[in-house]
Amino acid sequence: RRAFPTSGGLALLLHSIVVPRNLVTAFGPFIASRPHGGLTRGRQIFRANPGKQWDPVSGMLRKTLAGLAGVVKDVSVDVGSLAEPPGMTTWEELAAQLADAQTEGERGFRAGLAAGTIEANSAKCNLRLFDAPEGEEPRITFYRDSASWCPYCHKVWLCLEEKCVPYRVERVNMSCYGEKPPEFRRLQPSGQIPVAIIDGQVYGQSNDIIDAIERLFSGPQHPPLIPDDPLKSSRVNGLLRLERQFFSAWLQWLCGGGGPGASRRRFELEAVLGEVEAQLELGGGPYFLGDDFSLVDAMFAPFLERAAASLCYFKGFVFRSSGADSEARAKWPRVNAWFDAMETRPSYRATKSDYYTHAHDLPPQLGGCPSEAAGRPFAEAIDGDKLRGAWDLAGPFRDAEALTGEPAWGWVDDLAARREACEQLLFNSKAVARFAARGAGKPGIPGVMAALADPNAVPAETVVPAVDACLRLVAQHLLVDATRDPAASEAASEAALQALQAQLGEVAASLEPGPRVKVADCLHYLRDRVGVPRDMSLPAAQHFRARLNWAADALLA
Repeated sequence: RRAFPTSGGLALLLHSIVVPRNLVTAFGPFIASRPHGGLTRGRQIFRANPGKQWDPVSGMLRKTLAGLAGVVKDVSVDVGSLAEPPGMTTWEELAAQLADAQTEGERGFRAGLAAGTIEANSAKCNLRLFDAPEGEEPRITFYRDSASWCPYCHKVWLCLEEKCVPYRVERVNMSCYGEKPPEFRRLQPSGQIPVAIIDGQVYGQSNDIIDAIERLFSGPQHPPLIPDDPLKSSRVNGLLRLERQFFSAWLQWLCGGGGPGASRRRFELEAVLGEVEAQLELGGGPYFLGDDFSLVDAMFAPFLERAAASLCYFKGFVFRSSGADSEARAKWPRVNAWFDAMETRPSYRATKSDYYTHAHDLPPQLGGCPSEAAGRPFAEAIDGDKLRGAWDLAGPFRDAEALTGEPAWGWVDDLAARREACEQLLFNSKAVARFAARGAGKPGIPGVMAALADPNAVPAETVVPAVDACLRLVAQHLLVDATRDPAASEAASEAALQALQAQLGEVAASLEPGPRVKVADCLHYLRDRVGVPRDMSLPAAQHFRARLNWAADALLA
């Protein structure tokens, strides 16, 4: 169950119903997976058998064998006729309500995205112009992964943004969730990403791309990533070696099994993390070379971020915390101050992922991440199914760090997050409803290595109207009092929510128990496939996931 679409699913479905198959496999790695079981079994392996690796090949075999029963062209689930409650809001009416609630900048987001002129970066950008003269084409085409998972793409992405270098984006599947198109293979026979074409020259390694960006783009518009100060620049190579040491210690513990070796691997990780702490202190902070962001920060960021998420989820090891009195902050104050500083930077905010996304994108990339007992409470809270803290309207929501170990994204306004989630849903709502219907559908063939990915899955078309109705209620719930209008009373908001609850109850009552469960499966399917930052920010994802739970819970009541 736990995975999300990449070049498709919520992301591309929100951009276009038609996806060129020669560019990316139709609807990304985590788009259509076996609707039941599957990764649940994988997660049980992580948790119940700490020494056992997740086996992506056996998962592929199960899906292939299931598909060999026959190529599925249609899936029929008998839902009867949906009696839509009177007064249900249409998508067009919802779009008008959203536009009334949005700020001017939010209303201009899609136009700015297409023109490459939005002020703040977004994972959805395919064009970034910065202050380039009108009509001037970017000199760089940046090939990065469709899902925003790849750490090597991440560091190049950060450097482009920090140096304000105009670029175009071409999205390519990672090998664990799809095939790479022939035209990309001609550029990069190995298939590895990232790749960049700069002034006609192809660069096929992340460090080579960054080196070329630093050499070829200079001057006031493109601030240097390596400082002119000889004392600071002399530390760069040693710090980059430390980054590789941290990377190695992290992966050895993350991918290693349990037993006596786990204690040794944890000790080695803590030792390297202690050296990172010492080097940050030596530099004066908050960044590695002092007050200014540098190449070193760009190189460390993808791996410190992924380590914080994955070690919490799989091992129960927390070294990133927002709590002033927390144990993690007391032990690694400079590391946490570095995270704090990074999270003030627009370049990092736009490219940062959440713990849920990393916990489920790393195993297919690495071949498995065995879980230790200390990680299970965090994993259950992060996943939001057994402990709903981060995905429940009645839960702590914005203060879920005690359960999940993940600091809140305090820079995203709560109401803006709700409008963001609603906009993403409304932008291509009909396609999203059909995508969600794969939760009641059938898997396709061939499979890919990412857990339960199935780009050829077939939706259950007959459930689409009921799913569509539920999604309209979810969108309307996101918009209740979404402008914080001083004239709007709390009583009026409560009445609106009660009316939505009543309409949802009528939708549920119009369905027989079996189909009702299938529609709830579809809502859970969509919920589990929201990726950060590809689809939306973490606060927006929390709001969206929580309201999908609200709707599914009503169907299952």
